[in-house]
Amino acid sequence: MKRRIVVAGIGLAMMLAGCNAPVERSNGEEAPQDGGWAAAPRISAVVRQGPGLVIRGDAPPGARVVLRGDQDTAFAAGADASGRFELYVGVMPAPLLLTPEVRIGQFPAPGPERLLLAGEPGGGDQTLLAAMLIEGGASRRLSPGPALDSVDGDGQGLVAAGRARPGVRVSVSTDGGATVEAVAGADGRWTAPLPGAGDRRMTIRAGGAVFIYPGPAGGAALGQIERVDQGWRLTRLLSPAARQTSWFPDAGRALSLTPN
Repeated sequence: MKRRIVVAGIGLAMMLAGCNAPVERSNGEEAPQDGGWAAAPRISAVVRQGPGLVIRGDAPPGARVVLRGDQDTAFAAGADASGRFELYVGVMPAPLLLTPEVRIGQFPAPGPERLLLAGEPGGGDQTLLAAMLIEGGASRRLSPGPALDSVDGDGQGLVAAGRARPGVRVSVSTDGGATVEAVAGADGRWTAPLPGAGDRRMTIRAGGAVFIYPGPAGGAALGQIERVDQGWRLTRLLSPAARQTSWFPDAGRALSLTPN
């Protein structure tokens, strides 16, 4: 009989056992700027609008919010008097990994999270992937997803995450690992460290469906946002000694465990 573990309210710092990278928290953390402190932007929603995307969130009132990618890629908007901002991103020719930062005056204050955007240009909500990547913890998916929103691994351990009605218990298991019962919080989100699973290609069962986690990328795929096993995967270096893989199964494409 498999062990059953109930998980509720575990902090992000405990999620990825064995991760050598420093853990950065997104709730309430601030970044230094010009001798003071400026709260990092918090992105709350990403929705399709016409051929592009609208990104909504909160920042210090009157601040300039910038989403910065590689090289010359950047998108900017100003926060209003209540701190809300709305930023438009046009058609994406390729997936994007963006760093949210806030500017008050001359100096940028980047936030600790990264915004991942991927999907078919001009497609529906089911083809959109928008998620916040959190160093050392579970990713926070903003776009629609299946029973399993994401899987994050550090080369040694895994943490799964998803959404359900507040208070609902979700059973999560892997081939060869323990069964974990995660409890959805007041915001409808749950997270479940997967003890004994390692970080490899494996079957993960969550919320009555089965998913094939591809394991970490290597070689030329390191640092690339890529399609693999009916989902999107990114393995990125956090430091010379630490890396993190984030995998997001496609919305509505899980393999059903119930015979048709």
